Amino acid sequence: METFNHAREKEILYHEKFYEAAALFEPGSWLARPVQTVMDHLELLPFQNMRVLDLGSGVGRNSIPIAQRIQPSGGKVLCVDLLPSAVDKLRQYAASYGVSSSIEALAADVQHYDIAKDTYHYIIACSCLEHMSSEAAFVSKIKQMQAGTMDRGIHCILMSTEVKEIDLETGVEEEGLIELNLSADQAFSIFYELYPEWEILMKRQIQQDIQEVKDGRDVLFRSQWITFIARKGVS
Repeated sequence: METFNHAREKEILYHEKFYEAAALFEPGSWLARPVQTVMDHLELLPFQNMRVLDLGSGVGRNSIPIAQRIQPSGGKVLCVDLLPSAVDKLRQYAASYGVSSSIEALAADVQHYDIAKDTYHYIIACSCLEHMSSEAAFVSKIKQMQAGTMDRGIHCILMSTEVKEIDLETGVEEEGLIELNLSADQAFSIFYELYPEWEILMKRQIQQDIQEVKDGRDVLFRSQWITFIARKGVS
């Protein structure tokens, strides 16, 4: 629990500083555009009165473009994020982009947030589920997501696995500080166990390297970035 708390504190500090410094959709950071895979799979769904759940929504990188797409047909996006500051910014951005009426944003720990049953056509968890406190919590949250999904609904999960920290001067490699550091194989194994009746639309794994300065040292944060997208059958 001590490691989890330390990792959670680091994540909060990083995101609060980042959201303060980087504006949504301005070039130069990962906030510059929505995740293309998220937007591509939105197009597979009917748009009339569509309901979307964005877990770990941040300031609206994905939820605002989604709201713009589905607002004309009565769609709505529920956004959940741990940081009240991020939720405040999301509401401000939603107003700026004219989608306030289609976005509901609330500050909550995704792990402890109860997902309403049979409610959503599309559930997104982008850089979210690796922040669960344990593998059991990870499994439990996915089961909640499944129960909250309507027939033919889609889950779009993107997450970091096998997170490592490499000192670029010494070459020393350490396990990265993140709440739940699964291997890619572990994560996919859990997905295949939990989604046997779902249609797998995408399974992808790519290495992701991010160079940063940490405590005055040049450090490379390396992870296996995985994508898992599945569509629910008709019950």
